[in-house]
Amino acid sequence: MSIYVYWYLCAVMASRSAWSDPVGARKFGRASIGLSVAGIIVTVLIIIIAIAVVETGCPYAHNGVCYKHRDHVAYSDCWRGVQYGGYCYYN
Repeated sequence: MSIYVYWYLCAVMASRSAWSDPVGARKFGRASIGLSVAGIIVTVLIIIIAIAVVETGCPYAHNGVCYKHRDHVAYSDCWRGVQYGGYCYYN
């Protein structure tokens, strides 16, 4: 017996048993809805965590220190942070 015939027979038997057992069908329906909602919640949480990880990255680094901002400055205009290479790095 091929796998497709076996799969078809299992599907037919499952659908017939669901129709003949309304209580069981309701339980499976509720479980299906619960798993779908849980999957959506997990997906949303993963997206939020991924965005948070990306947002907390280090946009500018100088000498191993992470800085959130970098401005182009003249010779001595960097009063907020560290000046290097014509830029002022600060948080």
